[in-house]
Amino acid sequence: MRTLMRFTARLLHKSWSRTIAITAIMLCMTACLPNAPAMIKIGLVAPFSGRYREIGYQAVHGARLALSEFNAAGGAHGRPVSLLALDDASDADTAIEQANRMLTDSAVVAVIGHWLDGTTRAAVPIYARAGLPILATSAAPRAPENGGRTFFRLYPTTEVLATAMEDTATQYGLRAMCLCDVVTGAELLTIGHSDNLSPAVVGGPLWSLREFARLAGDNADGSYFVTPGPHPPAVTEASVFLANHRAAFPDEPVGWTSLHAYEATRVLLTALSTNSELTATYVAEALTQTDFYGVSRHVSFDEGGEWATPQLSASMWRGGRRVRP
Repeated sequence: MRTLMRFTARLLHKSWSRTIAITAIMLCMTACLPNAPAMIKIGLVAPFSGRYREIGYQAVHGARLALSEFNAAGGAHGRPVSLLALDDASDADTAIEQANRMLTDSAVVAVIGHWLDGTTRAAVPIYARAGLPILATSAAPRAPENGGRTFFRLYPTTEVLATAMEDTATQYGLRAMCLCDVVTGAELLTIGHSDNLSPAVVGGPLWSLREFARLAGDNADGSYFVTPGPHPPAVTEASVFLANHRAAFPDEPVGWTSLHAYEATRVLLTALSTNSELTATYVAEALTQTDFYGVSRHVSFDEGGEWATPQLSASMWRGGRRVRP
């Protein structure tokens, strides 16, 4: 009986030892292999509700298209990248809440946003304190002094926008310019028409939105606006983007924000591809070395994180449609 018990104990000991060894090997295979399919995320914060929701939906479709293409090509060192999109409702307080929420997800290695000056200005200090790189998509604010090299802007500054608007006004003989929101712009055109003045005015990127055309009504006809990036028909990459966007989202309109978010996402994904250490720190370092050619032709950042060679183009409203002048 004792012999049988000792034999059984030896069998159990060998069985448990083998089980532990196999388990350890499996854990190592899962955790130690460099190409383990751990999920990585990039964040996108934009208005998906409220007056400027058109921006958010265009942006998320552009970003998703870029991610779909990237993951289909193998992802970041074999790892898929997903999108965490949050709504700031074009409100500064909500932008702060969503920026803090973004920080709670350790898989997020960088953020794109927020497309409006007020919301970006509110959120940037939060990302800076956390060391999370942001690819800002608005003219304001300036890079935070204590943000290190985590702030990058893929958008023309206010000064660059103003210069482009002045050039457009000179080229087309326009009488005024207004770098303002859609409500102010629509009111300006309404006043001009009521005083029998020409609608020959140029506005900023927000004038490209259908919400602006809705508010201004027939008064929008003949007004101009400038937006980041070149005219899509003038760039082969943009033409390919338009075809792919229509195939992926046949019922969704394509605006400059769609293309802009697509470009911003590709810039981030390129940064992710430069180093197998897929952390916020390494992404920020990779962004400082950006030398990207795509829809916006060339993207690189100066020492302050500003887009070194911003591209802009002018368009106008005619018959309820956005067209080239």
